[in-house]
Amino acid sequence: MNPMLRKLLLALALAASLPAASQAQWREPPRTMEAAPQRYTGCRAVDGDTLACRQGRVRLRGVDTPERGERGYRAAQRELARRTRGGTVTVVPHHRDRYGRLVGDVHSRSGNVGRSMDADGYSKRRGARR
Repeated sequence: MNPMLRKLLLALALAASLPAASQAQWREPPRTMEAAPQRYTGCRAVDGDTLACRQGRVRLRGVDTPERGERGYRAAQRELARRTRGGTVTVVPHHRDRYGRLVGDVHSRSGNVGRSMDADGYSKRRGARR
């Protein structure tokens, strides 16, 4: 086989395998915090899956919404604000993410906010369900 053709085929095979590797299944880190419910107040939606509260930032576990500039960002942010209207939520801590945010199950009067937003289609099609 022609050496140039061999290199081309090898490069194509490598390029074809890259998307599959980058879309590998995300695995949730283990629980590293006590699962004791805590009341968080003064919360506002930073984006579709993060709240800024008086006690600190909270990343919703169970949902991964679009980032700023991506399609669906504003809708997810508005929906999180609607579901946490009143500013008080109950957080069951799970772990801290690489940015130092608390990741946990966030509950409002209507139940688990992250899970319900994911079930209602606010998550990205691919990616982490934190």
